[in-house]
Parts: sequence; C-alpha cells; structure tokens
Amino acid sequence: MKKDHFNPHILHQSLMKNKNAAGLPLFQTRPAQEVRVEILPDKSVVAAKFLPHDQKQGCFKAHPITIAAMRKDLFVGGMEEFSDLEKIVICSGCQKEIDQQFWIFCPYCETKY
Repeated sequence: MKKDHFNPHILHQSLMKNKNAAGLPLFQTRPAQEVRVEILPDKSVVAAKFLPHDQKQGCFKAHPITIAAMRKDLFVGGMEEFSDLEKIVICSGCQKEIDQQFWIFCPYCETKY
C-alpha cells in the first residue's frame, strides 16, 4: 500500500514529536481557533476553482467534481503557508499541472493518481 504523505494523522504525529530548546512540545496540542468552511456544489463553476458565495460569508461555491476531488482534511494542519507540502505533478489524463497536497484525484479530468 502506498504511503499517503499528506495524511493529516501521520503529519500530526510527526509534528507532535518535535520539541523546542527547553525540551517542551513545539506545537500546541489543541487548535487556537476552529475554522469552518462551507463549500456548496455549483455546476456553473469551472473545475478546480472555488468562488466566494454571493450571500453567505465563509461559504464558497465549487463544481461537484472539484468538491469530490478536494482533500476533506485540507485545513487540519492549519491555515499557514501550503508551500511546505507542495507536490506538483502532471496529470497523466489531461496533462494539467496540479498540487497533489490539495487533491485526491485530478479535479479537471477525474484521473486517479
């Protein structure tokens, strides 16, 4: 079985092992705040895009395939820079460049990794 390098549980375990110079945990064990994001299906939105909802704050619209392709645990690690986990791949189906940390399959053509 292939190891999922973006699995939030594996990442969390790895991060929680880190200690600061005083030997204390480097990261908090509980989140400082809870972030809720609502994403509603809308077939008029193009693939791999999220548009702010016109009437609901904190709500976005996306194509149903985009929602299905999105990693549901995307924000588990926080809202900081995502560049640390960047893994750009070329989709074998449509040849588009995608960042694998955000998708469980290609949001453009539905090709599996």
